[in-house]
Amino acid sequence: MTESSLKAVDNIDKGTPRPVVRRAMVGALYGLLTGTAFVLMSVFIDMLLHPNLPLGVDWTLTSTRWVLIGLGLALIGALTCLFNETWAGLLAGAVAAGLLALTSALFLSPTNAALKVMVVLFTLAPIAVMSLPIAWTLRRLAERHAVAAYSERPIARIALLMLIAVAVGAASGYFMKMPQDAATAVDYLHETLQSTNETEEISAVPGFQEHTGMQYKLFQKASEASTEGYDVRAKYEDGYTLQCTVVVYPGFNTYLLDCESNAK
Repeated sequence: MTESSLKAVDNIDKGTPRPVVRRAMVGALYGLLTGTAFVLMSVFIDMLLHPNLPLGVDWTLTSTRWVLIGLGLALIGALTCLFNETWAGLLAGAVAAGLLALTSALFLSPTNAALKVMVVLFTLAPIAVMSLPIAWTLRRLAERHAVAAYSERPIARIALLMLIAVAVGAASGYFMKMPQDAATAVDYLHETLQSTNETEEISAVPGFQEHTGMQYKLFQKASEASTEGYDVRAKYEDGYTLQCTVVVYPGFNTYLLDCESNAK
């Protein structure tokens, strides 16, 4: 490490207000980059893996994910880098990550407020421990950023650190891909809609005959009607939607359980 690099780290560690805020902003930047890459990869990974399927993007869900994950990791990065002591920064970041994870999971839960509080109290500690690698990674990137800023070729070094943050987020987002069973369900409905031999479940759905041959986008989620099925929705260009529960059970043929549309 060069003398200028050591001087930079020393200046940052003095704890004066301006360096502390700068360090927190750097941590927030790397958190935002990591979170944004995660969200984008989680949204588009299925399209990359299944180019033969007309998969759609739920932009409302994507925006919600970015607010919770992208801005959430920015907050975690800022808190992690706010303190001079490493242990204090990691503790603050891990606790913040645990609280954000629990808040996101319980936000739409139908359980009452008292039960939600109990869940937070009893599960915060283990989730915070599991979140330590996230806090450590963001703090480490911010520390290397401080060194790179006062070293030779700072722009190239900082660009590399940002690329690492993006790569970490994207690699994590890869694991958000839909399961193989879900891909099978989506592919089954797509082939059924494209087939000239329409099934009874689909042909009887109101409005379907009028939309034969039209372009559509496919969306999927775990079925509410079957533990082994997926609710696959086809959204057409004019707003018409057709949703079918596709059951994918190992060892048996895939089949449609029920179909419905938004047509009256």
